[in-house]
Amino acid sequence: MKNRPHFRPNPYYEDLERMEEAVMSILHNLEMENTEIHENSHKLKKEITFSRNLLSQLLMENTCRKKLVPLKQESKEVHLDFALNQKYLVDFNKKDKDQQRPDPASSGLRKCKRAGIGHTPVRELPEE
Repeated sequence: MKNRPHFRPNPYYEDLERMEEAVMSILHNLEMENTEIHENSHKLKKEITFSRNLLSQLLMENTCRKKLVPLKQESKEVHLDFALNQKYLVDFNKKDKDQQRPDPASSGLRKCKRAGIGHTPVRELPEE
C-alpha cells in the first residue's frame, strides 16, 4: 500500500463536486416548489369551479325570484277571485234555497194528489 503513488485530488474536481451538490440542492428545492405550486394550482382550479357554480346558482336564484314576484301577485289575485267566487256561490245557494222553499199549503196539496188521496190539503205541523 505504501508503494502506491500519492494521488493528489484535482482542485477543479472538488469544485465541480461542490457545484454539483449545490445544483442538486437547488434542483430538489425547485422540484418541491413545483409540486407545491401544482397542488395549489389544483386547489385554485377547484375553488374557481366552485365559485363559477355558485355564481351560476345565485344568478339562477335571482332570476327565479324575479319570476316569483309576479307569480305571487297572481296567486294573491287568484285567491281573492276564489274567495269572491266562493262568497258568490254561498249567497247564490242561500237565495236558491229560499226560492225553492215550498209554500206549505201547496206542498200538502201536491202530496195528497200524488198519494191518490182527496184534494184536501195536508197541514204541516209547526216546528217547535
